[in-house]
Amino acid sequence: MKNWIPLLLGAIFTTPYAIANIDLGEYATLSGFGSTSWSKSDNAMPLLIHREIDDNDCFDCDTTFGLQLDLYYDNIRASAQLVKRPQDNWSDPELEWAYLAYNLENWTFQIGRLRAPLFLYSEYYYVGQAYTPSRPPTEVYSSILGITYYEGGSVTWTQDVGEQYTLSVTPFAGIKDSKDIRLSDSTFLELETDDMYGLNIVFSSNNYRWNFSYLNSEYDQKVTLFNHMVDTPSGPIILPSVVEVEKDIGIELFSIGAEYEFDNLTFTTEAQKSDRTTSWYAMVANRYGQWTPYLSFAQQYDENDKLEADSLLLGARYDIFYNVSINAEWQYFNNKQPLVNGAFVEEPEDKHANLFTVMLNFVF
Repeated sequence: MKNWIPLLLGAIFTTPYAIANIDLGEYATLSGFGSTSWSKSDNAMPLLIHREIDDNDCFDCDTTFGLQLDLYYDNIRASAQLVKRPQDNWSDPELEWAYLAYNLENWTFQIGRLRAPLFLYSEYYYVGQAYTPSRPPTEVYSSILGITYYEGGSVTWTQDVGEQYTLSVTPFAGIKDSKDIRLSDSTFLELETDDMYGLNIVFSSNNYRWNFSYLNSEYDQKVTLFNHMVDTPSGPIILPSVVEVEKDIGIELFSIGAEYEFDNLTFTTEAQKSDRTTSWYAMVANRYGQWTPYLSFAQQYDENDKLEADSLLLGARYDIFYNVSINAEWQYFNNKQPLVNGAFVEEPEDKHANLFTVMLNFVF
């Protein structure tokens, strides 16, 4: 697979007016997207779950590549999206969604593997070209460990309100499901969802969009700790592995987000609150031709609403073509409390980190 990726990238970069998808006849289209970067932190403890950026130059921590196939016939649509996510090997990509949809006037029915509709960027989470910063703010988007999809179904009702507004309401529900999550080199998590349900509401107009979401889920959890250190009368020892199992865990999450456009100025903010964490961010971006500088600030709180960590992001995006862009960013992370991970994959000795990123994004 690696052999043909450079050829594909070369075709994209030398075709500034390439179409955004490839027609495969009357009833099918193929599209794709990808991101790659140079990134480096000044802290030895890795930053960002599933990316694990430390104080070494990394050219593969953000690498993402996806293909999406859409089939259409009358009111029926089938869609599948296969993604090599940052945490995946090229030989083992993830099927991010695969579903059947049926449209009936104002109603859309979907069943299969679906994207969890929790946040503003959820639908195009891995498509870096679709949002301004290099990565969606980790304080909000990693609040459920980066889980992005569920197995189940949804029903969406869409209604125009007057001439300027659109309201979309989507109740959704999931069935029994299991996921394996590697949080770090020393922590492996196995989740088995018993049931889940939620509601997503989107209210939009020409220059703004509001997103409201609710999620309720119950699951079992198995945590495997590798190289776990324990204190003994004769001194600390390292155990080969420790397994912790919890049953019937519940999570309830609320989120709200808004994005406003004022000519070339865009303001975006989101917040989420669960029975474990609360987090929020605010970002402002202003477009000057092909350049878009942006500034973001975010905070994360524990279950008692005590401030754990915050971050400041300063960056600029340059649109080479309409479907190819490059980002340059500096981000500062600051843990406010001891025994807190914050944006780090594990508790760091040094509670501060500077993260530098140059990222290339494309779609086709």
